[in-house]
Amino acid sequence: MIESQLLSKVIDEKDFYVLRRYKVDVADFPTLGEVYGFIQDYVQENNATPDYRTVVAEFPNFEYIPEVTDTFKYLCRKLKAQTAKVRAFELLQNRAVRKFNELPGDQFVAWLKEETAKIEAATAPPPDGTNYATNGPERLQWYKESKEKMSRQFIPTPYPTLTAALGGGFEAGDYILLMAFTNRGKSWLASHIGLAAWQNGFGVLHYSPELSKRQQALRLDTLMGHFDNVKLRRGSLDNEREYLDFLKGFENLPTPYFIKTMEDLPNGLSLEVIEADLQARPEVKMVIVDGFNLMAHGKGARVRDSMTQTSRRLRQLFGRYGVAGLVVHQTPGASEKDSHKDDGETRLVKPPKLTDYSETVAVIQDAATALTFDQAQGVGRLSIEKAREPNVGLVIELNCDFNYGVIRESDVTDIF
Repeated sequence: MIESQLLSKVIDEKDFYVLRRYKVDVADFPTLGEVYGFIQDYVQENNATPDYRTVVAEFPNFEYIPEVTDTFKYLCRKLKAQTAKVRAFELLQNRAVRKFNELPGDQFVAWLKEETAKIEAATAPPPDGTNYATNGPERLQWYKESKEKMSRQFIPTPYPTLTAALGGGFEAGDYILLMAFTNRGKSWLASHIGLAAWQNGFGVLHYSPELSKRQQALRLDTLMGHFDNVKLRRGSLDNEREYLDFLKGFENLPTPYFIKTMEDLPNGLSLEVIEADLQARPEVKMVIVDGFNLMAHGKGARVRDSMTQTSRRLRQLFGRYGVAGLVVHQTPGASEKDSHKDDGETRLVKPPKLTDYSETVAVIQDAATALTFDQAQGVGRLSIEKAREPNVGLVIELNCDFNYGVIRESDVTDIF
């Protein structure tokens, strides 16, 4: 009956395209798909909705219901709910039975979750949007919340000039891109940013698929306590007693810093893994993905298209869960050849430009803030390449000694 009600209302109100607004298509009409197709073709050919008598003449079994008073919103949502139920029934009765017999338990659960997510995405009602003309009270509430909780909306960075240039730091819900050439220290920089967030009371979820858990944790120790990282990894610190005392402080700290590395990601880092972790850890306010190219980007026909979809969905995840998401990505080495030697063959320190990146522009388009970094011989430069604040092009000079966990802004005393 719901199919007849909706198509009858479409005919009466001469509004076929309202169905697109609610993502309703032929798949949502299991019994009246031909009627839907006829109306769609008629509208496309004649730029008008057919009269109900025309439709009934073409399909005598179509039950036309005049003067349906229910709203399009109600009818479309009810129809999509019916579609979800039908698809779920088909999934559980057919494909799920086969997959249950074919797959190990963990893979079956992951497959089932992915398939149900597809059904949810296909049948969920679209957002209604916001009517700017009438949402003054809502904006007032936003302003009051920002005024009361400003310190919790912005995550400070380790570098005062960068924090000030970004209007207080990284804003919760934003996508932040950090790009650099290979082996320039971008992972050290990302860890330093995560550490600063954690020390300011923001929970951190740090994905580092390229490192082991031990390597990543010891890197944070080096940044926080300035312990020789090489000797720390070898167990041969000269200041061993100082390190043992340092570790005693890590027992009952209230703010979490979750690390997930290669040991924790046997099937790779996927969007599903990130969302599940965010659902389970609401205290997290910063997510670090180091790096984007190591993620599982799906099985699209083209890698670039798959990476684009990953980036778009990351942006949605960060916004949905209100976390600042730092995505670390490598700039292609081919872009480096033009930039880095002076006449004396000394490598110039020059952060890459956004135009140097070629795999997918989605990571640049999706980011609210884009930073690029370069470093050589202890001299680092961090450039703001995209931001909401009017500080694009600002380059921050850094002194870097990664082995001792030193990454700090240069000052006048460094000259002497």
